[in-house]
Amino acid sequence: MAKLVVGVGQFPASNDIEENKNYIRQLVSKAAQQGVKLFTLPEAAMCSFASELEVLRQMASEHTPDFIQFMQTLATQYQMHIVVGVLSMSDSDNEQRVQNQLLVINDKGEITTRYNKIHVYDAFKFKESDKVKPADLYEDGSMLGVFNIGEFTFGLINCYDLRFPELARALINQGVNVLSVSANWIPGPYKEMHWDLLLRTRAIENTAYVLASGQTAPKGVGQSMIIDPMGFVLAGCGESVGIQVQELDSERIQSVRELLPCLANRRL
Repeated sequence: MAKLVVGVGQFPASNDIEENKNYIRQLVSKAAQQGVKLFTLPEAAMCSFASELEVLRQMASEHTPDFIQFMQTLATQYQMHIVVGVLSMSDSDNEQRVQNQLLVINDKGEITTRYNKIHVYDAFKFKESDKVKPADLYEDGSMLGVFNIGEFTFGLINCYDLRFPELARALINQGVNVLSVSANWIPGPYKEMHWDLLLRTRAIENTAYVLASGQTAPKGVGQSMIIDPMGFVLAGCGESVGIQVQELDSERIQSVRELLPCLANRRL
């Protein structure tokens, strides 16, 4: 049976790229000191994705390549896998909107996975689709973000994606046993309660670990956490800038799935 030390980190991203880098550098360093091998950072960690489209396009075209290089350097320096949210220009010449992506950078500094957000945040009087192009969907499921570290298979969820259980289940169907959620969960009516309940529900219904990283105030609610396959919170960051670290155990996943075989018992 395998074990893996993982961490989640949170901070308030802004359009001050250097300030964001300083936050991330400090968080990754702290994680490395605790032996973290996979570190999950928030959605849109390089800038404020609530900015006007022209600002986002400028950020994506002028700053994203350098920011990604910065993250690759950190991953190599600390020999750590990192999940981080960035904004990128669309692959289509006719598309003005940007892409909201999660990148997985391995411990050699290589980008192994690029996941384009499937469910853009058109809710609570916010319309992300005005500025962000949703991912294209493919019958073979190749738009999903899945990667492996040893015996652990991770699936990527980006913020509003969390409200769609079919996405998490599609990841589970590809062998995922750890869900990695990156978000900028914006404050609003009952939003902190929804964040907590949905994260724990995804853990319980899929008998999987959940790693959740969200931006902190003023734009996000924070509350990053690591959740056991039975749905209880192993560690939480609260509202402040910081990290939490836990050890994942593949034997724990197996024992929970034997005790609570809801995946095996599915009929639909």
